[in-house]
Amino acid sequence: MDEKENLVFTAPASPLPGGAVFFGNNPEEAPLAQGPACAGFNERFLAYVIDLVPFVVLCYRSFNFLVTRGLLGNSSSTRVGWLILWTVVYLVYQTVFSSGGRATLGKLAMAIRVRDTSGEGNLSPAKALARALAYFLSAFLLNIGFFMSLFTRDKRALHDYLAGSRVIRLRERGTVANGLILAVSWSLMVIFCLAWLNIALKMSPEEKQKVVAAYTTISKLKVLEERYFAKNGEYTNDLKELANIDGNAAGMRAELISNLAPGSLSIAGDGSVFVITARAANWRETEISVASPQTTPWAAGGR
Repeated sequence: MDEKENLVFTAPASPLPGGAVFFGNNPEEAPLAQGPACAGFNERFLAYVIDLVPFVVLCYRSFNFLVTRGLLGNSSSTRVGWLILWTVVYLVYQTVFSSGGRATLGKLAMAIRVRDTSGEGNLSPAKALARALAYFLSAFLLNIGFFMSLFTRDKRALHDYLAGSRVIRLRERGTVANGLILAVSWSLMVIFCLAWLNIALKMSPEEKQKVVAAYTTISKLKVLEERYFAKNGEYTNDLKELANIDGNAAGMRAELISNLAPGSLSIAGDGSVFVITARAANWRETEISVASPQTTPWAAGGR
């Protein structure tokens, strides 16, 4: 080869987005092509909170306002219907302001936008609706769908993959701003987790009513035990004997089925004492018990 001959290297068409060049054996390990920076989990979480909280507050405040003025009934079915109504409003809000280059209030505040997978094209209304609906799937999976953005290469969450979207950052932030976003987002995360645990562990009024109904039912059995003792000089473990004392076996059976968890009723004793235990028909099946006057607290409540 002539030393004076010019050497020209002609690169083949790049398989990477934007024509980026990657020196390696596996293009899948290549960094993302230059373009809009992906928004991180923390700023996305804060935007989500800013968007969601007003809807939650308005949902419950408006419901209480209408109930206190007698314009709406305070029943479980009414509450569910009201929640569904506000959920639909929220979905419409997310669909409209996540498509066509628009932004929700939270995304405006955090200077982030929802785009298509390239990060440059706007999301269509259909894909924006699919993305909003997929929020529920991300949340249903113990919020794992949201946390996926912490580990994926382009910081996409489950609902982004399902809707073909990507969240971009419009501008870079300094170290202080990023640290503040990190602190606020994870502080809110802890607060929300504690609030959720408090709600999960706290009995609703409906649950309390079911526990009271169950306790009332086994208290009636206690009265029948005492009547049986007065007649026979001993207590019985036989529910049929108690039904005979009551004289309304069908009514007793119906009440037991309605108020107690299936198979939870137990009557134990030796003729001189008894302990009746059962579980209420609420979702956590709260255990309740009554005992004869002679039964020690340990025997009645130590199970």
